[in-house]
Amino acid sequence: MRFKHTINVLIDNFRVTYKLLVYLLIVVLITTGLGAAIVVPFFDRLGHVEYYTAITEAVRIVLREIIHGNFMSLPEHFETISTNFTDLLSYLSENPGDLVLSALGLVFVALISRFLISLGNYTACALINDKMAMQANSSFCGALIKNLGNASLYSVIYMPISFVYDVACVVVLYLILSAVLGSSPIIAIFLFFVCMVLLTGVKMLFTTDWLPAIICGKKSVAGALRYSFSRKSGSSGSVYSFFASSAVAILAFNVLAAIGTFGAALIITVPLSYLYLLCYELVNYCDSNEIKYFIDKRTIIKPEHEQETSREQFLKGE
Repeated sequence: MRFKHTINVLIDNFRVTYKLLVYLLIVVLITTGLGAAIVVPFFDRLGHVEYYTAITEAVRIVLREIIHGNFMSLPEHFETISTNFTDLLSYLSENPGDLVLSALGLVFVALISRFLISLGNYTACALINDKMAMQANSSFCGALIKNLGNASLYSVIYMPISFVYDVACVVVLYLILSAVLGSSPIIAIFLFFVCMVLLTGVKMLFTTDWLPAIICGKKSVAGALRYSFSRKSGSSGSVYSFFASSAVAILAFNVLAAIGTFGAALIITVPLSYLYLLCYELVNYCDSNEIKYFIDKRTIIKPEHEQETSREQFLKGE
């Protein structure tokens, strides 16, 4: 039933997709600009390195040959690119200054991107909660400004936890799989994605109640985090199963959308994927804590054991 209610809530909040889309596009523009400000000077400084110039020239020749349909000489050019790339890596290892600074700059940009995306997710969750609680169509900008304090604190805590967890998973899996299956890259790539899906489900399991507890449960950011890790809301097995299967479904959905529309559909499918997970988190929290909510304009989901309000409680406004 929670999956069904999640879909109904998602449909009822579909207009939030466009609000989140505009926000994410702004984030992309900001982070792209910051990334370009780091990457472009780095490659400009490589302009005097013969290995880099040889690679760029070989790439131009390859593209020209492909356009003209001359495929016979491509292996020779690919060999040139491979040889010079190896030499370029050796040069960078001997002169790591620019590379290290640029890498640190890109890590900083990635953290900023995650911080801004977390702010957007918090705001979108607040909009969905308003619609579920009282069918209100709140303003995205208004909700962002109103919740900026809690949203920033949530993002500052969630961002490094999520980033470190993801990086650790990638590094550990790479080391293990390259050591065990170094001679079978296809199998290693397959197992890498399978393990990442399973590990992403673990992360989502322990953070699924964090946002709903802050926004719907009115808990503090730290209190909501403790509540989320206590796993009091919903069966852990069913919640993990949902997030693990959803990770696969979302990945497949976005890849098919990208291939089928040459990337155009990602404008809708990416923010819709965020909203789908947020809707489930709110539905799971409300069901587990017996909170009434709207799944559409005419349908209210009530607790199975709802207590009737007495006359005295009604008059007191309880």
